[in-house]
Amino acid sequence: MSSLLKGSVVAHLIRLTLPSIGGMLAIMVFNLTDTWFVSKLGTDELAAMGFTFSVVMIVGALAMGFSSGAASIISRALGAQNRRLAARTVSDGLFLTILGTLVISIAGYFTMNPLFTLLGAEGHVLELVHEYMVVWYIGAVAAIMPPVSDGCLRAAGDMVRPLIVMCSVALLNIILDPILIFGWGPFPAMGMKGAALATIIARIIAMTASLSFLHFNHKLIDWSQPHIHNVLASWKEIIRLGIPAAITQSLNPVAQGFYIRLAAGIGGVQAVAAMATGTRIEAFLLLIAMAYGIAIVPFVGFNYGADKHHRVQETRRISNRFALIYAGITLVVLLPTARPLSALFSHDSEVVRLSTAYLLISVLGMVGGLVSMWMSQLLNVIGKPRPVMAINLLRIFAFIIPLCLLGSQLFGFYGLVAGLALGNLLSGILAGFITRRQLR
Repeated sequence: MSSLLKGSVVAHLIRLTLPSIGGMLAIMVFNLTDTWFVSKLGTDELAAMGFTFSVVMIVGALAMGFSSGAASIISRALGAQNRRLAARTVSDGLFLTILGTLVISIAGYFTMNPLFTLLGAEGHVLELVHEYMVVWYIGAVAAIMPPVSDGCLRAAGDMVRPLIVMCSVALLNIILDPILIFGWGPFPAMGMKGAALATIIARIIAMTASLSFLHFNHKLIDWSQPHIHNVLASWKEIIRLGIPAAITQSLNPVAQGFYIRLAAGIGGVQAVAAMATGTRIEAFLLLIAMAYGIAIVPFVGFNYGADKHHRVQETRRISNRFALIYAGITLVVLLPTARPLSALFSHDSEVVRLSTAYLLISVLGMVGGLVSMWMSQLLNVIGKPRPVMAINLLRIFAFIIPLCLLGSQLFGFYGLVAGLALGNLLSGILAGFITRRQLR
């Protein structure tokens, strides 16, 4: 990682981003595989899978928080040549993840029926949810550990091994899903249980591989027994830095649920379908942006830890310019392709029309959304979680929700999407201003 302290900032960020693009794509394939195979079982099974997503995403947000908090400390410690602190943080972060996941999975196991009934599952669908989640909760540690251990690898500047792990696991999941769900060869058909079991087996492989890389390749797992006081202090710092990331991960589905609900009131099921279609296409368009956000963490953390603050400032300026370029290129791409892309997901002309409108209007606010995301990553990795919390809470509750509500009341579906775009733009301006002040 010492090479990150010299040479072109742009070149380093590109080098760190490229492997992460493949990793993000592998994660998308992994998530879509289960849904696609389960959809072949029937509508009830697909609905049950939809109910499980909300709980899995919340637990995943906790894991992302632990990963983000640990990565911040690890990258800065390595920049300051303090490998002992880095190794201690990796070990404490992994143990905290195991402990936290065990507590949540035990609580979730014994509250399955009331929780999913509250979410709206009932009858046969509730039984299917129970089938899936029993297996998932039993293997929850394996399901949650890979993002944390991969985050530790990336914090050490290793972007290639997480890519290898995720691509291998995505391929394994594609192989296991039909075998265990439909019962190919000597294996019995297990339906929803098979889908959950395929996920857990694939994640166990990912967990084993990434932990092996941390131990054998990077020597970043400290097996010594620390004093309980030191462990608690380490956990406190990981949680302090991880909470903003966890809240951000949790807030995005909340905001999305809010404006989809607004869309349902305005245009019914066609508007909801259009929003679902638009957000799916948008997720692919943001693939490189998400990968760039991952690359910011090791580069900024290492340079900040080594007191190369001018390179952190340069990263901020580069990121702001890149956000503008990225949004501009995306708009140029969408102008001729928004309608054909929307038509791939629906044959309903009204859904295609509204989805096209969503893509072309929302992209006008993309630059602000990217700045908010990347500046939050930058601030968190240098150990400033409070401004990150402020940026993301204000983005959702002061900008996006009020503007979407106002826009929908004044101009219907188009106003709703315009409110979303304007909310993202305003949050980007705020994030840029806050980050510039924090880095002075």
